[in-house]
Amino acid sequence: MTHKQFHSIICFFFSSVILSACAPSQAMATATATEGTGNTFATLTEQATTPIPTFTPSPTNTTAPTLTPSPIPTSTSTPTLEPTAIPIFWDDFSGDLLPGWTWIRENDALWSLTSEPGLLRIVLQAGRPPRNLLVRDVTSENFQIMTRVLFKPTSNFQFAGLLVYQDENSYTAFGRAYCDTQNICVGNGIYFDAIQSGQYIEPNFGTDTQVKDEAYLRIDKVGSIYTGYYSEDGSNWSIIGEHEIFMVDPKVGILTGNSHVVGMTAKFDYYSVMEIP
Repeated sequence: MTHKQFHSIICFFFSSVILSACAPSQAMATATATEGTGNTFATLTEQATTPIPTFTPSPTNTTAPTLTPSPIPTSTSTPTLEPTAIPIFWDDFSGDLLPGWTWIRENDALWSLTSEPGLLRIVLQAGRPPRNLLVRDVTSENFQIMTRVLFKPTSNFQFAGLLVYQDENSYTAFGRAYCDTQNICVGNGIYFDAIQSGQYIEPNFGTDTQVKDEAYLRIDKVGSIYTGYYSEDGSNWSIIGEHEIFMVDPKVGILTGNSHVVGMTAKFDYYSVMEIP
């Protein structure tokens, strides 16, 4: 197994086995995504010729790639390219979901807007592909998405955070997660992962934080560059890292999953989309 086969946290979601490393799958799998609203979002077919990330045990005779965990983030200045002052979309999860949201592989028994009013509560699940992805269209080519998530992961490879999604083979996910792979992960921290045409793009930018049970998260997209920002107060932002990914008309939304712990939940306080001119 080569250096490239070591994976980060989000590969886990599209894996058939939960282990500690990731390599391309040799199997053919077909998943049909049917939304809870009655609309079919997509029919996703993974061919044997297209590499799909799958967890395999870490080899005993291969040294894990050296990746020094990022230090606790400090405040950095906001990039010069500013979004517009008014969001083109804002949902504070009070009452019903606003129009435009679509569930992928919805399990309506495992999400709620009423159990804790003002929060979108999603119970994490295990399995591949993940369920209860919440997505929506974005009309601007360049945009910024933000959320605040209340979540304290405790075991491999629980995740909750932001998603930019073309399909099962091309996406980026940025959030709070847990991973204990030596020299690659930082336990409970912030991770930024990207998959392009079924291939993992290094690194995962595993970053330790002082606050362990919540995160303000932000992704800025300018062209093909996606930059992840983290904040502990929603005002002072630190750059975690950036990936270059080429996606056609991606959707934006929320991703949770990869938990075998019964009742593990993530709670989202709001979701916003801003246009970057």
